[in-house]
Amino acid sequence: MAATRIEFQAVARALQLVHPVSTYGCRAVSSNGQGLHVLLIQSGIGPEKAQTIASQILTDSFWDVVISTGFAGDLQAESIGSVLIGQEVFFDQSLASPLSKNLQLISCHPDWVKIALSVSGTKGAPVLRTGRFVSVDRVLTHSVDKAKLHERTGAVAVDMESAAIGDVAEKHEVPFLIIRTISDGAKDDLPVDFNLFLKPSGWFSGILHLMSTPTSWKALFILYRHSKYASLELTRYFEKFFSTVSELTMSSIPESRKA
Repeated sequence: MAATRIEFQAVARALQLVHPVSTYGCRAVSSNGQGLHVLLIQSGIGPEKAQTIASQILTDSFWDVVISTGFAGDLQAESIGSVLIGQEVFFDQSLASPLSKNLQLISCHPDWVKIALSVSGTKGAPVLRTGRFVSVDRVLTHSVDKAKLHERTGAVAVDMESAAIGDVAEKHEVPFLIIRTISDGAKDDLPVDFNLFLKPSGWFSGILHLMSTPTSWKALFILYRHSKYASLELTRYFEKFFSTVSELTMSSIPESRKA
């Protein structure tokens, strides 16, 4: 599951024999290439949307693993484009959210974490790191907020959807995995408060801010380049990941060869 169009397309480029799926009311494709059955969903941004779509998918059918993928913000370094494999994730309890009462520490499935990390040993694989993720319900605009979040949680990266997806997967007893690539570093301030664009009423304020602050255009272009690079690295990783999974024997992965 990916939140945005650019994240969705990054993973889709790594799939073979792709065809669109209209069952879930959102952008989705299915792939049966390489002996795997993969359903890729674009959930939309934020924990509520991710939770809704994940619940719908896992209620309808069983899957051998649910993967939260896309971009993440680094809380430790400036490693644009590096791929992070989650060991665990939780929803930050300090933020006011209806989800925060329910989501506790959720572990990623150790077998799938091992498989995901084994990709680092393949030729041409991108840089891999691993550690704890934390999910929040808003975009972190300032580097000082990232520093505080890292100090409070010990997490290496932040996103908005993984905890919600993991919570649903845990309730349905489906293995869960996080594979994300870094699009903004720990010391990066975003050029605009992207939370404005998450609500229809905020678009005007966001555009007005960009138009009234010409210096933000340079920062926005840098962010675009970082996102583009992160997208390419995510594609490169998933090409290796799907190839690795397809080559494993049935006894080497949980239950079956679906992903």
